[in-house]
Amino acid sequence: MLHYPNINPMGFQLGPITIHWYGLLEIISFVIATLWLIRRGRRSHTPWKKSEVVDLEFFVAIGAILGGRVGYVLWYNLPYYVQHPLHMLYIWDGGMSFHGGLLGVVLACWLFAKGKPEHDFLPTLDFIAPAVPIGLGLGRIANFINDQLFGRVSHLPWAMVFPAGGPQPRQPSQIYEFLLEGVLLFLILAIYSRRPRPIGAVGGLFVFGYGVFRFLVEFVRQPDIQLGFVLGPLTMGQVLSIPMIILGPVIIWWAYRGGFAKQEEQSLAALEAQAE
Repeated sequence: MLHYPNINPMGFQLGPITIHWYGLLEIISFVIATLWLIRRGRRSHTPWKKSEVVDLEFFVAIGAILGGRVGYVLWYNLPYYVQHPLHMLYIWDGGMSFHGGLLGVVLACWLFAKGKPEHDFLPTLDFIAPAVPIGLGLGRIANFINDQLFGRVSHLPWAMVFPAGGPQPRQPSQIYEFLLEGVLLFLILAIYSRRPRPIGAVGGLFVFGYGVFRFLVEFVRQPDIQLGFVLGPLTMGQVLSIPMIILGPVIIWWAYRGGFAKQEEQSLAALEAQAE
């Protein structure tokens, strides 16, 4: 059994302002992802300017925050927020859903692409997808520091006694998610996207990879206390991941069939016809 390091969730203080590790790591992940995407954009078969990457990351950050909050409210604690509607705005109190954040990012990329005719919607998703695990991985480290989202009771040699989890040792599921959703998924997507791929394939691989990793980790992660198991032995995280596991391969198959490319060619031809 390992001992939880009991790190202070408050990173440091600037006068009256307290900087928490969660927020600090999210900022760091945003900076790292932006720098990596700028470098990647120069090598992309569809080049991205530095200013375009920064604009895209701004859209994505807003989409992830708003989508993550709305998803948490709807899927994880709706009765509470119906009774306390103003608390929906209290983002600093915690409560974010990855699946909601993902939908927010997709919407943000769509809005971004509408104003950038040189960058279509699906290629934009393919471009941003390999950078998402950077934020996921550091976010799970922040969960570990905050003593939250720990695993179920276990007597494995690396199990830990989390202060908020009672006296029994538990699986460090945050570390599992950091390694799978963060490190491994990043490596898979970064390597796969080095070469030009069919439109939609990189995004489809992200959807499938995250869905599988999250579904597996949920078997050892403690279910949300306000929900418990929602469908037999399945948690809400698993229920929300099942569509991703199904949809991901469908997207990849359709991408390699050339379906998305044909749709974009038809859209481009329609725009050119309107311009004439």
